[in-house]
Amino acid sequence: MRNLRIDRARNRLLDLRKGRGVWGYRARTTEAVEPSTLASLALLATDPDSKGESLAVARATATWLASAAIRNSDGSLGVTPALLKPGWTTPYGLLLWASVGGFAAERSAADRWLLGLKGKTLVKAADDPMGHDSTIVGWPWVADTHSWVEPTALVLLGLAMDGQSAHPRVREGVRLLVDRAIPGGGWNLGNPVVFKTPLRPLPGPTGLALLALARLDGPNEVVRPAIGYLRTSLAETLAPISLSWGLLGLRAWGSEPSESATWLDSAFEQIESVEQPSPVDLALLLLASSGDRALGLLGLRTPRKEADHG
Repeated sequence: MRNLRIDRARNRLLDLRKGRGVWGYRARTTEAVEPSTLASLALLATDPDSKGESLAVARATATWLASAAIRNSDGSLGVTPALLKPGWTTPYGLLLWASVGGFAAERSAADRWLLGLKGKTLVKAADDPMGHDSTIVGWPWVADTHSWVEPTALVLLGLAMDGQSAHPRVREGVRLLVDRAIPGGGWNLGNPVVFKTPLRPLPGPTGLALLALARLDGPNEVVRPAIGYLRTSLAETLAPISLSWGLLGLRAWGSEPSESATWLDSAFEQIESVEQPSPVDLALLLLASSGDRALGLLGLRTPRKEADHG
């Protein structure tokens, strides 16, 4: 039996389109890569007819991503047509192009650009208050800045989807995620410890990091504490982005709690009361509600097993 709440969310997401395959961050803002890509992936993940309208919409989005309106000559993707730098949205393109098939030249160029983009490293001084290894190279939000957890996890997912799992840069990115894990479990935006004090983890970065590690078979000693953190914290998390990435990360390790359906219902109920909801919020809630289909679109064919937690 179809979930009527999912059907309503799909229809509302389609109503928020600015064109055949493009969405903005809000109804009145210009088209942008992140909401457009997530919306297309969400429609694919929740469409029982894999060859229906959702696939046509996703292909339209993929074609727009390949156009000069949003794609730079170096292979990177802009944020919006008016903001073509920085290129942190590029891994979203890899995920969607791989999902719909084709676009080999665009994917190859995006791979080269991402593999050439390096987070800025720092020599660690003896009195450095930061608790991570600043010499490990990951990916930044903006070129010539330090590496962060979320862009690194997104790039790892995109490159792995495109067959780059064994590349040295990808393996080093996995090391960065393991190094940035907070001792008590989970991840925040970047620093795990400052002045010997562990910082507070956040559900969104934790879910993304768990997805990347599940996809790339990373070391497991940081996984179990992160799962424990999410299973506790998500019960009080209604923010759609945080809840959705967190649940996807748990599902990737076969650890999604039975209460997750109730948490998602509460988040959907909250967003249904918003006159102009965020397409990103709607899309991520749909992805988190789609079972293992969302994992497949992120390159994970089946969840990891409980024994893999380490």
